[in-house]
Amino acid sequence: MNTRSSEKEKLDNLNLAGGHLSGALKSLAWVNRWFGNHRSMVKTVTRFCDRANKPVSIIDLGCGGGDTILALAKQLHKKNIPFTISGIDGNKNSLQYAQTVCAAFNEITFIEADILKAGFEIPACDILISSHFMYHFSENDLVHFLNMNSANVSTAFIFSELERNRLSLFLFTISNLILPISDLAKKDGALAIKRSFTKKEWLTLLQKANNIPFKIRRVPLFRLLTIVYANRKP
Repeated sequence: MNTRSSEKEKLDNLNLAGGHLSGALKSLAWVNRWFGNHRSMVKTVTRFCDRANKPVSIIDLGCGGGDTILALAKQLHKKNIPFTISGIDGNKNSLQYAQTVCAAFNEITFIEADILKAGFEIPACDILISSHFMYHFSENDLVHFLNMNSANVSTAFIFSELERNRLSLFLFTISNLILPISDLAKKDGALAIKRSFTKKEWLTLLQKANNIPFKIRRVPLFRLLTIVYANRKP
């Protein structure tokens, strides 16, 4: 797996709807919860919010069904931290699903936008988060995205991404025999691993991004948690 796959996933179809979509979104929420993504993302974002001493504005890029937003909102409410979260996604059907899931929180809103379209810029925010989405960019486009949007993010970009390697793909393929997730999620999940960046690739592309300081660490299971500090030193 020395080369990233460029094959498209079913969920890349921005018109995907119905049972295939809802089944996949429920499956991804289950995986994010039980495979540690919610835990590491919520812990990291909450630490930044604790330091802010002010209401914090957060954007979730490629928010899908809103499961990460919901997990984060619950924790921030629990800690009495004032916040707003905007989820951005290109599939209006995913956003409708996310609105239903997150309906209990008035602090959460959603924006429909094609993130990969040339010229896309995020609204101003304190923290930009994204889970398992940044691999949709090419290396050059990701560097361009960071450079173009660094002025729009006052504190940090926080990315939780799969790491491409043979062992993770093998274990995911074997575990699919027992995992309670949809067939679409199984197929797209394997493809997502093949499309993801390695840690070495992340290091290379981030070093090209206008000398923006960053940290990368491995977190369970087979993921990379990347923090890019916007307009300030860590």
